[in-house]
Amino acid sequence: MDALADVLKTIRLNTSTYFCSDFSSPWGMEVAKGDEGLFHVVISGECWLRVYPQTEAIHLKMGDIVAFPSGGAHSISDQQDSNMLPGKSVVSQIQAGNNPFHITSNTGNSGTINNTLLCGAFSYDTSVKHPFIRDLPCFIHIKAAQSDKTTWLKSLINTLSLEARSMNPGSTVMVDRLTEVLFIELMRHFMQEHAGQQLYLAALSDPQIGKALNLIHEETNATWTVERLGEHVGMSRTAFTDRFANLVGMPPKTYLINWRMQKAKGQLQAGGYTMIDISEAAGYSSEAAFSKAFKQFFGETPGRVKRHTAQ
Repeated sequence: MDALADVLKTIRLNTSTYFCSDFSSPWGMEVAKGDEGLFHVVISGECWLRVYPQTEAIHLKMGDIVAFPSGGAHSISDQQDSNMLPGKSVVSQIQAGNNPFHITSNTGNSGTINNTLLCGAFSYDTSVKHPFIRDLPCFIHIKAAQSDKTTWLKSLINTLSLEARSMNPGSTVMVDRLTEVLFIELMRHFMQEHAGQQLYLAALSDPQIGKALNLIHEETNATWTVERLGEHVGMSRTAFTDRFANLVGMPPKTYLINWRMQKAKGQLQAGGYTMIDISEAAGYSSEAAFSKAFKQFFGETPGRVKRHTAQ
């Protein structure tokens, strides 16, 4: 089991591309901090980005990708002093077929196009308390000049931008799937750039801790212990515990318990599992013991979660 894939499934990653549109100067949009992650790709032209609360603007060039996985406030515009419209308003207008930045003259001819922007969002179930969400980066900037590292990413963006503009059958599904792939590629890039740091994404890339995380995520019957995990990745219990806690931000035993509980909640919500099967998979020999631990962890009983889901 790929730990990252398992985490993305559990946090219910949902991705969407809002638009791929042509903009005529002057244009600018201001995006408030929110729960959704956002991204912008400069398909053509150059523009300026300001990441709040920083005051210095960043010059973006054609092919640059910027993302705010944790929903950071920012603005993007053709010039540093351009007037700004609220980002949500811009998205709504473009999706309604009324691009506020695509100027049309009295003769019906379009104004000079200065930029083409691809914009979209990533959303997650933030009620899932997992270090992946905790450690989502505030800002990612992949420059087009990093051509040796972004060949595949450029191909992905090109396909995504074409699909976002097309009216072909299935294009909506294609765009959603491609945007999900874009999110994963952004996370991979971040992992490579921050290997060894105290971040969950960096832990996934660690040869030993990353392997241990994959083992945890592939278990089906709560067989792993801290000792066995350490042995399997060639580390002593103490060394394994210290390194795991340093990278993941919590001891391996805590992560094991937390993940089993999240998995149990997912099984309750999905249906099709008996309570005793869920209890045993989470490492409890009785439904009573599991129910008590579950309530302590989530603040509600397994039965309530199951009933609420069925409604």
